[in-house]
Amino acid sequence: MEKFSQRAFLILLLAALLAVPLGTALWSWKDTAAYYENRVLAERPVPTAESLWNGSFGTAFESWYSDHAPGRTTLLKADTAVQLNILRRPAVNEVVPAGEVLLPLLPYEELAAAEYPTLAAEAAEPFARLDEYIRANGGTFCYVGFPEQRVYFREYYPDYCSRHETEAAVGDAAFARALADRGVDFLDMGAVYDAQGHPDSYYSAVDHHYSYYGAYAAYRAILDHLAAEGWALPVLAEADIDLVEQPNPYIATRNRRLYNLWPNSERAVIGVQRDPVPFTRHDNGVLSDRPLFVLPAADYLPATYNLYMGGDFAETVLETGRPELPSALIFGDSFTNALETLLYASFDETRILDLRHYDGMSLKDYIGQYRPDIVLCIQNDTFYYLGTGNSAVWEED
Repeated sequence: MEKFSQRAFLILLLAALLAVPLGTALWSWKDTAAYYENRVLAERPVPTAESLWNGSFGTAFESWYSDHAPGRTTLLKADTAVQLNILRRPAVNEVVPAGEVLLPLLPYEELAAAEYPTLAAEAAEPFARLDEYIRANGGTFCYVGFPEQRVYFREYYPDYCSRHETEAAVGDAAFARALADRGVDFLDMGAVYDAQGHPDSYYSAVDHHYSYYGAYAAYRAILDHLAAEGWALPVLAEADIDLVEQPNPYIATRNRRLYNLWPNSERAVIGVQRDPVPFTRHDNGVLSDRPLFVLPAADYLPATYNLYMGGDFAETVLETGRPELPSALIFGDSFTNALETLLYASFDETRILDLRHYDGMSLKDYIGQYRPDIVLCIQNDTFYYLGTGNSAVWEED
């Protein structure tokens, strides 16, 4: 009887030890992406003589095994629930629940105020050269700068958290001055929002972008700014558009990292034109029937900021067949997406580039080929000093 018990224990122990790797091997093919982590899962590595010799196979195998372990998402969600609701940790999964909003946990180290003037001059130089080139080709350039959500809501950070106040205040102001010193037109949407009372409704509580209310306010500010520069453009006035709240739960980037466990009643909003401006659309050079708003298939499914234009594309072209209107080129990160659904209605042709993904030609060559009348750079202030992606705008011949 004792031997039987020992053997049974060993069998159960072996079964437990083999269950996870066996389950991983059997079910790993089913999932290719981690929805809540918003990333692609590691692929199963194929061993080669070289990868076995240099150890890279072991590293890759460990990543694959970790990504595809059975019940991984359930366990991570349970761990997040414990940290949020039982341990009540001040930051969970690098997200800070700060009163009515979710903000990113920031490192305590940041640049000193004295460092920004030199850095700002360097960051402004490529845009000054781009501006000269656009003017030489008969166009108008404007850099539209936005506060990111963590900057817009920085007063919500608890006292024990870093809010990168120097970056948000000194850094942003230094960048704006550097552009002005080089004669580059800069529209500071942070100042525009402040002049309008800094409404909380302009930014999402659970996402790093503005809300559609903030996007519409920005659209009107951009059109007013261009009108002051002499451009007569049709405008989608408040009477021309209905801002419609969607029924889907809006989890976006921050609550997505918390597995949608943070209590949140926010809903995404879309702008429904009462007399829609028709368009044809090309994404990455291919004719597309994708609408301006790509909504979830059912009301109960969660929505993210990707509903605006269907997310990021290297290149999107919207044509409205109104040659009497000027053409536009918009480049920037995902802050362009919600604005694209509005700005296109004011132009004949609107070209949108995300230089993080577009590699067809340099921005200079693109402008030289298509010669847009108006060029807009749309960026949030956390990208001002990166020098890469949509800030890498000039290449010497």
